[in-house]
Amino acid sequence: MRLEWRWGLVSASAVALGALGAERYAGFTAPFFSAATTAIAAAHPWTVRGVEVARDAAGSGAVLRLSGEVRRPGESMPAARISSSVAVGEVIDAPLIFWTLVLLWPARDLRQRLMRVALGIPVFLGLEILTTACQLLHPLAEASAILAGDDAPVTLWERWSRFLEAGGRFVLEVSAALCTVAMAQKSPRAHARSASL
Repeated sequence: MRLEWRWGLVSASAVALGALGAERYAGFTAPFFSAATTAIAAAHPWTVRGVEVARDAAGSGAVLRLSGEVRRPGESMPAARISSSVAVGEVIDAPLIFWTLVLLWPARDLRQRLMRVALGIPVFLGLEILTTACQLLHPLAEASAILAGDDAPVTLWERWSRFLEAGGRFVLEVSAALCTVAMAQKSPRAHARSASL
């Protein structure tokens, strides 16, 4: 099969998988995002109560929703309860783009593909934290700033979220995939194999 046809078939399959499996994937990853956001929140006056898949406010689609609380510094009681969400279509973007590029990028042999997978797992988890987890947490940062007396806060969290929504998410996903491919090419094992050939 010609390379152009193969990429076209993979792209169509990825779109179909994303449309059919986005909500299921979001539900599968909810415990990971709950653990990740809880770990990040521990360094702030925030408490994450849970992350789950729910219907959006209009009832027209599914979202990954975080429920949390924000405290004033030095206080133990919550001063605000926050609910934030990311559409499940955005949640599934990262695995579709990242793993499609990593797995279909031309490789010398099966060993190099397996090396990409091994290197790709931690890179992918970091990507998920930088994108979806940060977008779930940025309303808590905004609430903290408001409680601190800033009436119109534009926090670093907000700026990062705007960057992601303006196309930065796609740039990060592609960049992470290309870095993974490059690291597999530069790995000592790959160099040793090239030298032996």
